[in-house]
Amino acid sequence: MNNHYNSIYKKDLVEPEVFPSLKNNIECDVSIVGGGFTGLSSAIELAQAGLNVCVFEKEYIGYGASGRNGGHLVQGWSTDFCKLQKSINKNDHKMAWDAGIEAVGIVTNRIKKYNIKCDLQMGYVYAALHKRHLSELIEMKQEWSNFGYKNLEVLGNKKNLQKYVNTDRYIGGLVDTGSGHLHPMKYLHSLARIAKNLGVKIFEKTFIIERHDNATVLKTNKGFDIKSSKILFCGNAYLEGVSTKRMTDKLAPAISSVMATKPLPKSLIQNLIPKNCAVADCNTALNYYRFDSNDRLIFGGSSIYSNISPRDATPGLYKKMVYLFPSLKNIDIEMSWSGRIGITLSRIPHFGKLNKDVLFTQGYSGHGVALTALAGKLMSEDILGKTNRFETLSKISHLTFPGGMFRTPVLALGMSWFKFKDWLRI
Repeated sequence: MNNHYNSIYKKDLVEPEVFPSLKNNIECDVSIVGGGFTGLSSAIELAQAGLNVCVFEKEYIGYGASGRNGGHLVQGWSTDFCKLQKSINKNDHKMAWDAGIEAVGIVTNRIKKYNIKCDLQMGYVYAALHKRHLSELIEMKQEWSNFGYKNLEVLGNKKNLQKYVNTDRYIGGLVDTGSGHLHPMKYLHSLARIAKNLGVKIFEKTFIIERHDNATVLKTNKGFDIKSSKILFCGNAYLEGVSTKRMTDKLAPAISSVMATKPLPKSLIQNLIPKNCAVADCNTALNYYRFDSNDRLIFGGSSIYSNISPRDATPGLYKKMVYLFPSLKNIDIEMSWSGRIGITLSRIPHFGKLNKDVLFTQGYSGHGVALTALAGKLMSEDILGKTNRFETLSKISHLTFPGGMFRTPVLALGMSWFKFKDWLRI
């Protein structure tokens, strides 16, 4: 299945950005560990403010979740906002709400400002499989409307839903014209190009193995020292070697898998998803999918909490796809791939500081395409002393994942229960 590529997106790149590895000691104002959405978003914000910024990527730009995700650009936080409200001071509720909505705007404004060609398409559908799902979506619409968000429309029955997603499996849904989808690797490599043009030094194949205690000095596996005034850890579930216990206790890596079909006839595409929206259902272990600019169905829906990547995710994803769209039976699959995402118990991203000069953000829990842009902006604001938004969100208390040495089996067992509830439709 084209194992040379980590995803179909890397295969699509015509002229990918390529950067050297670090070959000597270096000094800068800010060191950023991780060359994905968070790291490059932070780098752009800081470089625009005139700081000398270096980004260090263990593999290549887009190797991690930023280059493997489903390409869904979704408004809001990665959990119900009412849960986030309970975690912060009442006076900060509006700030937190506005920040969640701001995330998509950062991405779309950046695409417009720099004329980024990443196949951006607005329109998103949350699909209900049963009455509880539909009730939750109606409540979501009311809550968001109370905060002034006007882009939601309830699809109260199957007939209205089928104007957007032509399947018999859903009973209704919610359409959001303020969310959408894009080609994640085209967007990411454009960010790398923008950062480079702003003077950011980007190094690939540069593995950070340690941070000196109480210092902003990093060391690579080749023995080079990186000295800076500030450090940002932006690798999420891909921070082997430098992630501290304070970070790993609050984060669980899960394996997410995605599949791309061969290009399909435009008539079939128009029949299945007439308005070219991205779609996600409301199950805990959800299915999510969209058609890309090459007429391929990009279908995700296999989350594994044992932290063991499947040898081939295609059979399971194919079965889910055909369940939703029987007309796709026997179509050809071009590629499937898997990768790690980071989740927190609350599904609220984990913002934090190891000390006053070392910041991190992790645990986007499936909403990373948009929330990483917000994270980059919030970390840069903190470093530049512009706002206290990062400081406020870093005070959110995150539960430690239970289980100790049995943590992965316990997590897998817990998620099996939620999947069973989804199956029972309760």
